[in-house]
This record gives sequence, C-alpha cells and structure tokens, in this order.
Amino acid sequence: MSLPLKRIVLLVALTVALSAGQLLADDYADGVAAFDNKDFASAVHFFTKAIEQDQNDADVFVARGTAYQGLGEPDRAIADYDEAIRLDPKHVSAITDRGSAWFDKGEFDKALADYNEAIRLDPQNAEIYAGRGSTWNAKREYDKALADYDVAIRLNMNYGLAYHGRGTALQSKGELDQALTAYEMAIRLDPNDVLAYINRGTAWINKNGIEKSIADYDKAIRLDPKNSAAYHGRGAAWHVKGDLDKALADYDQVIRLDPKDSTALADRGAAWVAQGDYDRALADFAEAIRLDPNLGPAYVGRGSAWDAKGDLDKALADFDTAIRLDPKYSDAYAGRGSAWHAKGDLDKALADFDTAVRLDPKYSDAYAGRGSAWHAKGDLEKALADYDEAIRLDPQSVDALNYRAWLRATCPDADFRDGEKAVVDATNACELTDREDPYCLDTLAAAYAESAQFDKAVEWQNKAIELAPKEHKDDFETRLKLYQEGKPYREEQGKK
Repeated sequence: MSLPLKRIVLLVALTVALSAGQLLADDYADGVAAFDNKDFASAVHFFTKAIEQDQNDADVFVARGTAYQGLGEPDRAIADYDEAIRLDPKHVSAITDRGSAWFDKGEFDKALADYNEAIRLDPQNAEIYAGRGSTWNAKREYDKALADYDVAIRLNMNYGLAYHGRGTALQSKGELDQALTAYEMAIRLDPNDVLAYINRGTAWINKNGIEKSIADYDKAIRLDPKNSAAYHGRGAAWHVKGDLDKALADYDQVIRLDPKDSTALADRGAAWVAQGDYDRALADFAEAIRLDPNLGPAYVGRGSAWDAKGDLDKALADFDTAIRLDPKYSDAYAGRGSAWHAKGDLDKALADFDTAVRLDPKYSDAYAGRGSAWHAKGDLEKALADYDEAIRLDPQSVDALNYRAWLRATCPDADFRDGEKAVVDATNACELTDREDPYCLDTLAAAYAESAQFDKAVEWQNKAIELAPKEHKDDFETRLKLYQEGKPYREEQGKK
C-alpha cells in the first residue's frame, strides 16, 4: 500500500504595503485578523464589507480570494483574483494566488500560465518558483519541479517550503535518501510544518523505517490532532508493521474526521482483508466505490476479498474494472493473476503476472505469484527463479519464503529437494507471521520431515492443525500421519 503525497499550499501573505500615514480600514484589519486565526468565513465577511466601501482596491479582492481558498471555494477565489487583475493587470499577488486556486481545481496548465506570468513580473520571488514547482510536481514533471525548488532555495536559503517541495519531488522519483535530507532541512527551518512530518513519514515507510515513520506521524498528530492525513499515514505504517488493530484504530479516526474519505475506507478494507474479516472488508470497499467509482485500489481490494471468499468470478470482474480504469495498474494484474491461478487457468495467470512484473520490475509479490503458477505447471526451474527474485527484492516476503520452502521440502524430484534450506526458509516465514499462520507451520513441518527430524515435524504439524481452517484440516492430518510413521510428504504436481 502506498499513500499520495500532500501538496504544499502556497498562499501569498495578506500584508499590504501602505503609503505613509495610510491606515488599514477597520473591516480590512478585522479580516486579516480572522484569516490569521483561520476563521476564513469571518475573513470573507469583513473583506466583503471592505469591498463595499471601496470597489477599486485590488488588494482587498486578493485578500478575499485567499479567504475563499481557505474555505475550499476556488471558483469564488478565482473570481476575486480576476477582478483584482482587471483593476491592476500587473498585480503579482493576484496572479500568483490565482495560480494557486487553479492548482486547487486541478487545472495545472492554467496554474502554470499564471505562475509563468508572475515570474516574468517578479523574477526574484522565491514563493512563485515554489508554487510553480508544486504544479510541476502535480503534473509528475519532477525534474522541472526540482529546478524550480532549487531556484527558490537559491533566492531564499531559509525557505522551508521550498525544501519541503524538493523532498516531495525527490520522493516521487524514488530518491528517498535525498528526500529525507530535504525534509530534515524543511523541519529544521519550520519545526511546525505538519505536512513535512507526514511526507517524511511516508518516505520512511518506503525505506522500511517503520518506527521512524510512526514517530513522524505521532509528531504531526501532536501538532494538529485533527489532521486526517497524519492518522491515515500512521495507519498505513501500523498496517505494514503488522499491527492491524492499531491500523484499524487509525483508519477509524480518519473516517470519523472525514466520513467521505474513500481512500481511508479502501485502506481500512485492506486491513480487514489482512485480518480475515472479509465481510467487513467488502462493506468498506463498497462504500469507497460508492463515494468514488473510479478508485482503482478499492476494486483491487474488493477483488482480493472476493478471491479469499472463493467467489472468483466477482474477483475477476473487480480486477477487470481496475485495469480498465488504469491499464498500467500492476496490482490489478497481479490480483487477477492470483484469481486465474485459483480457477486453474495457469496460462492466463502467467500472462497477468508477466504484465505485472513488466510494469513494476521490483514487484516482489508478483514474482512470488508467478513462481507459484510455474510451480503448478511443473516448471520448477522457473518457479525457483521467481521465488529467488521475489526474496531478493523483499527478504521478508512471507509468500515467497513459504513457497520456496514447500517446493524444496515436498518436490517429487529429488534434484530440487533440500531439507536444510527448506527449514531455513520456513522458519523465517513462521517468525514473520509470529508462528500463527497454519500454512507456514504446515510447510515448516514438511521441511523438518524432509530433514528426517520427524519429532519436530509432528510438533509443528499439530500446531498447524490447531490453526487450520476446517476445509484444510483433513489434508493437514494426512501429513501428520505420515510424519508419525517417519515418512516425508511428497506433493502431487499443482496441489499446493
């Protein structure tokens, strides 16, 4: 699971340069005070009263526009900026802030046009370069974003938001070490930059620095206890760590703060899948899809839940929809590959896993899934090669470790069996699952049997039987009888 980077909100300061002896009108001053207190509705009220007194003051239209942006009303903000620019075509703040409002609407080309004009008028303004950098970031033009952030930093070495923006661009490029350095500088310059902690937390997740990630989200929550993005990120970190109860608690908090957050619902659904509560997962995915019918991860998550419940046709339909929405969505191909495997159509499974690894050559789970399909087809060389690659990419891949151990423990072909290596892989898989996964324990027992350590094989097979679902207990008990008789288990091709 990965989280979307949060943009940097760039608002030009409301301070207006006054000629000597000029005083701010009371309404304008009250509007500025309300804005500073983030009471944007009151700010709009006071700025409107100021405009009623003087409809030719461009600065007041700019001020009300920024308040409308604070209220999340970019259309009204743009109308005010348009009027300010009509009154003063060279009003840099009006042009810059209109660019920010276009950004809020997702109209990135219009935002760039405004930032370009603002830079032409004021080429030494670091904030404008940072705003344009954020827009290039949103367009995934990360090198252009970095170039703008670099100019902003050259113009103002203490501009924390520029370092923050630089971090988001580097993170998007996968240059995590440099991103962390940029976030460190941003936080040093502004220790209260909540989004910098959130984005650094995401970078730490991607670096497998889960404890550091959680610490950053904790700090963000202390600074802003109602910031849903901070809870969402921490939930993702707990999920990766395997602490699903804490993950669910954080996702619950996100949804309390914003009941229409479709991504939080989808992520909570994924946590329910991990806990094996597929009905709750399906409910969350359904609500996420109702709120956002184009949310690909919700279809992939629901497909996985249907797959786990054995409703493979519904699973395939959801994966198909995710792929239609995004033909380059590697998770959707991998999920569909698993469903095809479960239906016994190994050629279609292999085709989907091939696409997944082509789209994402570092996708460990896709290699593990493809290896399992090769294993089922009896091409053990290719199966081992894929398991090896999956583990190289992710040494903690439980599936790949378990699959490789099973092949080495139970393969009918003696050339592929290696009890000692099977025990190592199976032990690692069991430790990663706190010895609570019946299938990993089943594999460990088979590995010990292949190594002629039948007492241990019996011990772990009994534990596996305790945890096994009813539909698999008979298979597990059959293997237990073999181990009690001092015999290893030999897999029938494609059985596991």
